[in-house]
Amino acid sequence: MASIYARFKGPGGKWGYEKVGRGKPRENATFHIRFTDADGRRRWSSPYANVKDAKEDAEGTAVAVKAQSVGLTVEEFQDSIGKASVKTAIEDFLKFHRNARPKTVAQYTRALEHLSAHLPAGVRFVADLATHKALDTYHATLQAEKFAPKTIWTRMGIVFSMLKRNAKETGVPEPSTLVKLEKPEPKSPITYTEEDIAALFNHMDEEEKIRYTFFLHTGCREQEVMYATWEDVDLVNKRFTVSAKKDVGFVPKNHEVRTIPLTSKLVSMLEARKKNVPHKRWIFVSDSGKPDGHMLRKFKAIAKAAGLNCGECETEITEWHCGSSKKVEASCLTRPVCEKHYLHRLRKTCATRWLRQHIDLRKIQQWLGHKSLAVTQIYLEGSATVDAGLQAQLDQAGL
Repeated sequence: MASIYARFKGPGGKWGYEKVGRGKPRENATFHIRFTDADGRRRWSSPYANVKDAKEDAEGTAVAVKAQSVGLTVEEFQDSIGKASVKTAIEDFLKFHRNARPKTVAQYTRALEHLSAHLPAGVRFVADLATHKALDTYHATLQAEKFAPKTIWTRMGIVFSMLKRNAKETGVPEPSTLVKLEKPEPKSPITYTEEDIAALFNHMDEEEKIRYTFFLHTGCREQEVMYATWEDVDLVNKRFTVSAKKDVGFVPKNHEVRTIPLTSKLVSMLEARKKNVPHKRWIFVSDSGKPDGHMLRKFKAIAKAAGLNCGECETEITEWHCGSSKKVEASCLTRPVCEKHYLHRLRKTCATRWLRQHIDLRKIQQWLGHKSLAVTQIYLEGSATVDAGLQAQLDQAGL
């Protein structure tokens, strides 16, 4: 809201300000527009010689500030009456999802911040974005920046969801039909062989052994191990509970608390660790005493030391030197960057071991935290071994 003030010299030579109302403006005064800018700060305009000029510009100032606040030019803003800008649509979408899992909120925010910074030319309103040309142009931008196919699929899906919430404005109920995307092939994690597990653990120190045994014996996801606390562990009844830690922004997938049985071997390792705990709350911490967020990077280094890198992976990494960073090409022949080694493989290996011990599939579903049995069946597809009797029949049939 812009207002007009008269600036005048009062008694004793002191300057004063007086809001201009309907009466006759003060004589021997200059006039200023008082307004709030797009960042919420109160500002004064340059002086005007008369109140008429100040009033004429006050209306334009208010329009300009409103336009700036939604990322539009004055002309675009005047044309936007009754239209939703992309900026406003993004803000509303993020506000609507603000109570989702922190990891999900971060993913939505990254995707839509990138969209905002790379809007196709001429696109300012959601109706402009909900077209084949605009979406195809943005899709091409993601490809040009060499995002992985799965990342492109995910980010475009978030854009489609945001547009779908604005279907009344765009007139497009299913924006995903406007552009053809290549669906990435779903890749189920590969189970480690017992020989590979032995090689990995032979190249671990004692601290690493308990960390990765925790992964291998519980089937937990990375953040579930990262934010594991001593309170979550019941060593007497041999069980571990995955629970939310809202003070650090951790919420279990599907917001579901679940309990997983612990092996006697893992319980023994944890009992020994508890006698000299590295932290009174967290089971696994970094050197700074915080939950360790570098378990994947360390695992890849172990895989390389064990000689398990495939030697074919090429990627780009960030190197830091003297406070500055640069992107460099790296190969898993010489660096711990092999894409074939990731913590989810330990989760798959754990689940496969359970299955081969004839543990009920429903129990495996519950321990893994899958929403449906169908997901568990797909996850474990191809994991069951052929028993000796059936193998003999197969061999005979092949003669």
